[in-house]
Amino acid sequence: MDIVVKRLAIACAAVALAACGKKADTSDPLAFIPADTPYVIANVEPLPEATVQVFAAQMKVFWPVMFEQFAPIVAELEKDPKHADAARVMRALYDELAPRDTPEKLTEIGLGMKVRSAFYGVGLIPVLRVELADADAFRAAVARVEAKSGAKLGTGRIGDQDLWIVGAEDVQGLIAIQGRHLVATLAPANADEALKRRLLGLDLPESSLAASDELVALNKAEGYLPYGSGWVDLRRVVALIDRDPGYQAFAKLATETPPALDATCRAEAEAIVAHTPRASFGYTALDAGHMTMRSVLELDPALAQSVQALAVPPPGSASTARTLLDLSLSVPVLKLKDFVEKQADAILAAPYRCEALAFLNDGATDLKAKIGQTVPPPLSDLTGLRISLDRFDWTADKPDFAAKLLVASGDPATLVSMAQLAVPALRDVQIRPDGTPVDLALPPEAAGFVEFAQAAMVPQALGIAFGTGSAGGDLGSWIAEPAATDAQLLSFRYSARLYGLIGDATKRFAEAMPEEQRAMMDGQVRMYALYEQWFKHFDQRVQATPKGLVFVQDVELAQP
Repeated sequence: MDIVVKRLAIACAAVALAACGKKADTSDPLAFIPADTPYVIANVEPLPEATVQVFAAQMKVFWPVMFEQFAPIVAELEKDPKHADAARVMRALYDELAPRDTPEKLTEIGLGMKVRSAFYGVGLIPVLRVELADADAFRAAVARVEAKSGAKLGTGRIGDQDLWIVGAEDVQGLIAIQGRHLVATLAPANADEALKRRLLGLDLPESSLAASDELVALNKAEGYLPYGSGWVDLRRVVALIDRDPGYQAFAKLATETPPALDATCRAEAEAIVAHTPRASFGYTALDAGHMTMRSVLELDPALAQSVQALAVPPPGSASTARTLLDLSLSVPVLKLKDFVEKQADAILAAPYRCEALAFLNDGATDLKAKIGQTVPPPLSDLTGLRISLDRFDWTADKPDFAAKLLVASGDPATLVSMAQLAVPALRDVQIRPDGTPVDLALPPEAAGFVEFAQAAMVPQALGIAFGTGSAGGDLGSWIAEPAATDAQLLSFRYSARLYGLIGDATKRFAEAMPEEQRAMMDGQVRMYALYEQWFKHFDQRVQATPKGLVFVQDVELAQP
């Protein structure tokens, strides 16, 4: 038995020594990110080839359109002698970047699409770290811009590290190339060398995200892919106020020194962020056909339960039918009123003692006074809304459209009665709660804009269809569609055709503008046309879960 124990002890010691002796892989951007960073977005792995190919195809078309919009800005700068220096730099950058419309051409200036990158906080100060495809090519590109513009970047050196310095007297941008990494950050001009070394990663953190695997663990827990994910941790942000060397260095630049966060203020700030401690985000799908982005705003259990009670999805919110636009919104007025009152009461029962948070006490007092009054019907009966745009096209003189509106209510009959009192043309209309559509007489004010209108009612909702030409589908079946069952607060689905319509509207608006401004608007019209070409359908949802608020955006890409 003793021999077994001794062998286990020796094995454990060997593993520990190996771990201690293991050098950080400094080719990995995560090796430079402190494990306790308050915010980060990084890709553990480069983008997959299929996704790169999709982006490359889009880039080929998008790049010239983008720089066409940039060109007039440069030209305008060049007209003013006061901006001559800036204009030369902008022109040099334009000439260097505008032709790089493919991944291969980007490589000519050292940049790449299949690289790892990270944006993160060293303390509270932001740092950007990006892998370069070719560090020497990037240096050469900078040299060409300097030569063409006649403006040299400031330079400096920390230890063996050369760096470029950009900025004013108080705050400087620090840019360095470390192996294949491009690093950029900010620092007070008078910051000590120790802070600059930490920001630039010349001194590695005691514990890094590469070592802790916290980002990898987050990806696994939330189902995020390794191509771009991260978090903002408000608890860590509050903990760093006053204590972070970077915060302290920037605080010295302020005209008035920021007040210290005393024990009372710190405790109350920590209590506030404990309700919403962290937001995380990442891709859950990323391929040639789909991009799905998911974000989670974490809530404490009691708050999460209260928010879940606000999810009263209206009829039809579970629909997956494809229309031009479909918006569903949970609006339980009385529940919302109770929720807000509860939050205000909690503050008033234990007012904040921290002077910097006193505005919350005042806000709670005002809010309580405003929402304390009784909410009358029919507003008190409102629980949700749904809007659908089935058709919309510009004709010569007016739009041709078909739309529907659903008002979810505990008493839709009262809505009908009040509408009949307000609009004489509706007084003789009989709308039964069986979902049967009824034609509505149009008031004179609608002439020339709306050509038809219908109404239908079910026990929990009133629906209205209106538009020009013919109706866009059966109103009765539309208001009878099932409600979502996933504690959905909002659903917003729309076709990429919507971008084309926005482009059409922009073009019509631009026709009345001066020629110079019209050129800029023409660029925007082309951008909207590209969006319509690249994308097929968008689906955005907000759900209340036991963990917190979950935001999902699914983008279906048009197949090439």
